[in-house]
Amino acid sequence: MISQPFLGLLALVGMANGHTPHVHMPQRAEPSTATNASSPSASPPLLKRDSDPSDMSWIKRWAAIGDSYTAGIGAGRPLGHRITADEVAIRVPDGLDEVRDNWKCSRYDQAYPKVIEAQFGYHIEKDGGFQYLACSGDRSEQIYQQATNLKGDLDFVTFTAGGNDLCLAGIIKDCIMVPYFKTSACNTVIAKAQENAKNMIKDNVKQILTALNDKMKSKDSIVVVNGYAQFFDATLDNCDHQSWDVFWYLPLGASYQALTISRRNTFNQLVLDINKAIREAVNDAAADSNIKYRVGYSEWDRWVSEEVDAQMCSPSSNGDYPDKNQPDMHFIKPDTHPWFGWQTDVERSELRKRDMDLDEMLSSPRLSASQKRHIKRVKAAMEARESAIERDLYDSVLYKSANPRAAVIHKLDRRAPKPPGCPGDGGSDMTFGLGMPDHIGQNFHPNEAGHVTIASFALAELMDLRSIILGVNSPSCAIKDEFTCFSGTGSKFYVSGNRTNELYEDFCKEVEDKRPKNTINWNYPKSYDEGTPEEFDFVVTTGNDVASFDKDQCVESFKKLINSCDTKDNPMNWKGGGRYIRNEGDYKYELNPRRNNRVWPWPKNPYGRCEGWYKVFFGQYTIEGTGFASFDYGQKSMRPNMDSCYGLGTTAWKFNYHDNPGDHNGYEWKATFNTPIWVRARCFKNNKVVKAAGGWTDGCKGND
Repeated sequence: MISQPFLGLLALVGMANGHTPHVHMPQRAEPSTATNASSPSASPPLLKRDSDPSDMSWIKRWAAIGDSYTAGIGAGRPLGHRITADEVAIRVPDGLDEVRDNWKCSRYDQAYPKVIEAQFGYHIEKDGGFQYLACSGDRSEQIYQQATNLKGDLDFVTFTAGGNDLCLAGIIKDCIMVPYFKTSACNTVIAKAQENAKNMIKDNVKQILTALNDKMKSKDSIVVVNGYAQFFDATLDNCDHQSWDVFWYLPLGASYQALTISRRNTFNQLVLDINKAIREAVNDAAADSNIKYRVGYSEWDRWVSEEVDAQMCSPSSNGDYPDKNQPDMHFIKPDTHPWFGWQTDVERSELRKRDMDLDEMLSSPRLSASQKRHIKRVKAAMEARESAIERDLYDSVLYKSANPRAAVIHKLDRRAPKPPGCPGDGGSDMTFGLGMPDHIGQNFHPNEAGHVTIASFALAELMDLRSIILGVNSPSCAIKDEFTCFSGTGSKFYVSGNRTNELYEDFCKEVEDKRPKNTINWNYPKSYDEGTPEEFDFVVTTGNDVASFDKDQCVESFKKLINSCDTKDNPMNWKGGGRYIRNEGDYKYELNPRRNNRVWPWPKNPYGRCEGWYKVFFGQYTIEGTGFASFDYGQKSMRPNMDSCYGLGTTAWKFNYHDNPGDHNGYEWKATFNTPIWVRARCFKNNKVVKAAGGWTDGCKGND
């Protein structure tokens, strides 16, 4: 039986293959030679299934090397145990053997290599068919050593490398997780990392690819190098006032640095720079006649940053992790909440004032002597840490080295002089003895969903390269038009089909006139009847680098979307909304009802109540209803019919929609007003006004 996770993985692979602009490097032309059938190394004749790039049975031996993204820190459960080590010895640059077991390397069972392994089957050799040497924290020099320590005859290798060369983990720790030092130092080292990405990463990755040359079985073997993905959504300033640091509970005052939109964009740009360097290294290796295997680059960043709600600081998130409001989150993150959420008492409120430094806290009369002694210790520790961090930052290879490539030369050629390392290398513990255990180190790494995505894009690139080898077209997932009625998914949202039918043609005309011009992948939403039970959105979205718009297709699509859903047992023509994806994802049309507190199940007839009381000089009326007057505050439905019945004598008009109809006997709205006397019988008790407005009441009690 095929498992649901496997089906999901296949679907995502299909999307990756069908909609991701794969980087197809220039492949070297192979000389035409006759195969000697008697040669022991001759390939067997192709079987029919061998022409299918998605058939992986040709892979007998494969490996995963790399850094923490390949080790999968935090994704699922740790492999191995602190005491019982699954020992794998690696020869490190100083010539010694170092044990790199699963526990020490923080390898986890939902890492993308383990996801891929689960899709491979019986064809993998049982003894050493899969070598998993990736280790969290490894830089290119260690990953190079991983490559040289692999046992050969490999059909397939996948890896990530490069992020740690630019001290990415250290920068994240010091600039986000424990961000209590001068902003200038953090910004400086990030800027230097961006600059050095152009000089260091490309050569580092190319050296690793060269080291794999002797490990691959043949010219038809494949290596897939995976990129990284941008961490942050930078749309809103919702993260500026959240606590991302691991010491949120300490009174650190104004030394805290906010995770602003600008800083998020800076971190994202560093990831883009690293990816660009990796891609260039892969392109160079693909064109290098000395590299005998096929090599490709797998970029999953576009999926994370454009296609799904997967990044930190998303407008949909409330700061929790995991967050039910953001089910597609692809990264592990700390719980982050606004500061005021922790002001549970006077003392904490005093300590957490952002504009208050430690010296001001020490002068506060609300703090006890012991609390002030604690603050003094914290202040001394923070000052020592700031000094050490700045010293390390400005003494690191990222900042000080005139030739950052010296890091590569030394690490990959042990005869070269040793340059300074990343900030904090070999220095004192800057986390107050906390260190960086997995529960902290896993932050800003892919979670289980992220690793499924990496695995999917890696497999898609693997199949693309296999297609080139076989001389066949790349497999793709042909996406048909997708039509979804939201009521079929259990949604209890709905609006009037009559109302939406009045508006969709005008909406499509507005999109044609006002849509973003000369822009691809645009989105045009519009809300209607806001604040009423009928509130809804029409939305048009384009994808796959589409810029154009067809008004006639828009009209046709919304007509079908509105009138093809919810047609049975629905005399009042309520519509639960839906989604219509057309042209293989080029266009998406949506009708989204917004009111989540309407009467359920939806009414099959309108209903209401009425009462009118004689007050000598006027009649005083109250009407409540459901299923009519639900979008206009009674202005286009009730009022014209009242005026036509007894003239222009309506005064003291008040009309309100109930937030929760369940608290008002199922009525969605209430209207109160005064009329001329003695109009109840001819206008309300006989339902003349209400019926003309599309509604109904059981008469109208009272004495007017």
